[in-house]
Amino acid sequence: MNLPSGNEVTDVNDATARKGLSSQKLLSRSRQDAKTAYAMLVPTFILLTLFALLPLGMSLFKSFTDFSFYKTPEFIGFHNYRIVLADPFFRKAVLVAFKLVFLIVPVQFVAAFLFAHLIKEMSTRIGAFVKTTIYIPLVISGIVVGAVFSFIYNYQGGILNSLLNVFGIENQAWIADSTYALYSVAAPAIWQGFGYVTLMMLAGLLDIPKDYYEAAKMDGASAFRRMVYITIPNMKNVFIFIFISGVTGALSLYEIVLMITNGGPGGETLTPVLHLVNHFNNDPTMGYTVAGAIIMAIILGSFSAVIFRIVQSDKAID
Repeated sequence: MNLPSGNEVTDVNDATARKGLSSQKLLSRSRQDAKTAYAMLVPTFILLTLFALLPLGMSLFKSFTDFSFYKTPEFIGFHNYRIVLADPFFRKAVLVAFKLVFLIVPVQFVAAFLFAHLIKEMSTRIGAFVKTTIYIPLVISGIVVGAVFSFIYNYQGGILNSLLNVFGIENQAWIADSTYALYSVAAPAIWQGFGYVTLMMLAGLLDIPKDYYEAAKMDGASAFRRMVYITIPNMKNVFIFIFISGVTGALSLYEIVLMITNGGPGGETLTPVLHLVNHFNNDPTMGYTVAGAIIMAIILGSFSAVIFRIVQSDKAID
């Protein structure tokens, strides 16, 4: 049996020592990088605390008090929440909001999906022009959109009624008639958000590898089967994001309703946000308003959680 010489043992010890020093340097550098990363996160955390966490905490506190600008707040427990939930106007506003969800989200979803397919087939120059054009309504203030559509719906001299008069149809009270009022509010909301939803759909479509479609064509799959078995499954995450965003936007609709109907006629277009703002303007106590806002946040959060739970269940089954 040959034993290692003294020089060989020394070389092994030197190599081991060098590895140990190298590991220590890597560990030290890793710790330094971690400290740098945490230091860079400090400004973000401060801003998040000042403009998100702190206001949220103050709102939660106020919802459990009779807070107003004219007296010291007193703790009253869940009294504000009971008042909000028992208020028939708030319950009706929530119902109106869900009606708007069913009017706005499906129309935007289907129309944007089809239009995104159309843009995908356009040339690069025309497609760029169309994408820019359809995005413009999103950057327009909801107040401006509401004012424009209010003029369109005007009973006397409005563009829509003037167009109907050409075909011999009498003027319609688009805003004052409860039959049309909710549709009159939903239409501008659909128009304003259509470009955003379309671009999201288009991004999802372009993210699907072309090889999938080419292979399906070679196998003789029709356009409908390619959409069902390739497009829709690969865009599931995009659909979920658009759906949740659409529901959130429809439930929090405010400026357009304010400018067109202001909640009328008879509360048929009164949304939760508009109701809470009106209540705060008429009553200086903030407890009711904050409690109502938190209830709406809980509704939205619960809805999103259910959707994500369903999606996770589908992934587990797959």
